Amino acid sequence: MLLIKGGTVHDGKGRILENTDILINNNLIEDIGNSIEVSENVEVYNAKGKVIFPGFIDSLNVWGAKGPGWGDDDLSELSDPVTPQMDVVYSFDQDNMCFQRVFEYGITSAGLAPSTSNVLGGYMAVFKTYGEHPYRMLVKDKVGQVASISSKTKAIYGKRNTCPMTKMGAVSLLREAIIKAMNYKENHKEYDSKNHALQLIINRKVPLMINCNTKSEMDAIELALKDLSVDIVFTGAFGVDEHTGYILDDKFSVILGDLTGHMSYVNTQVDFEGIKRLMERGVDIAISSCGDNVASGKESLLWNAILCYKNGLDAEDVLRMITSIPAKILGVDDRIGSIEIGKDADIVIWSDNPIKTYSAKVEASFINGQNILHSRRYNTCWS
Repeated sequence: MLLIKGGTVHDGKGRILENTDILINNNLIEDIGNSIEVSENVEVYNAKGKVIFPGFIDSLNVWGAKGPGWGDDDLSELSDPVTPQMDVVYSFDQDNMCFQRVFEYGITSAGLAPSTSNVLGGYMAVFKTYGEHPYRMLVKDKVGQVASISSKTKAIYGKRNTCPMTKMGAVSLLREAIIKAMNYKENHKEYDSKNHALQLIINRKVPLMINCNTKSEMDAIELALKDLSVDIVFTGAFGVDEHTGYILDDKFSVILGDLTGHMSYVNTQVDFEGIKRLMERGVDIAISSCGDNVASGKESLLWNAILCYKNGLDAEDVLRMITSIPAKILGVDDRIGSIEIGKDADIVIWSDNPIKTYSAKVEASFINGQNILHSRRYNTCWS
């Protein structure tokens, strides 16, 4: 057992608890309160004067399936623009994940995805960011089906002079695949891997995570899918504004893409006031450090959070955007995303609030109740 004692706890759902203890037992949070009494043989971590956050969740990333230096690519199945039967679980490599050591910046879990190159790309999964075996690190598989109608998708297949060369083509392929899957559900006689894979989408077991960079792309998806019973998460979503989801009647979520790539023309168009108003209406909006391009460094998620704070979002709302909201969107909020009794003990102790000040440093990073900050498996140049 471990007692984290006397810190300021930000629970990831908007509450701030001063001078609070957290008792960890068997990898789970057993108790939260003031002056928790324990026996003498319980390890105590003195967090007096420190800030305690839930472990961050990067909602959409490719860590663990891109080799060190990005030399290996097990994510881009570009043989066909429609590959919903793919599953990122079979690309995940815990050694590559551990090379990145993203827990050094407070990230304890990530939603890992096939690349956003295909109209339908396959299933995402949520993994912890440190562990000895991929299936011990797996929180949940098949949390969402990745899709895309962005310019990257058009560029890849346009070079081959094949569909989709346009946004029209990409939307058409997406809608056609979903309708085929609906018909397959009622009438199938022979197994079809694509139609079978999409049953989770049409049965609304998991959402369609569709990469749309611009407002025009999101508007097109709303029009194309308004009569089809699927749950939508707009990813990338740099063109999101307060009118997004008008046709969908707010039945959607958003995962913002990486805002730190200054060479991109789309990520400078973000309407932060619109994001604030959507969140006030109860729309779930999360932050990620990925998009059309591969993930950047381990500090990128925090940089994105800081940008949201600097552009007027409340610090506790920003924290929710990298903890409890992505956990909800990814369907893993029963285990991670907030500091609550019964949840996984994924907890990060900071010297100060990292969303508000650059001087904050990680002093302990707990995954499943184990402080792995100074007990990591690898010592490499990937720091």
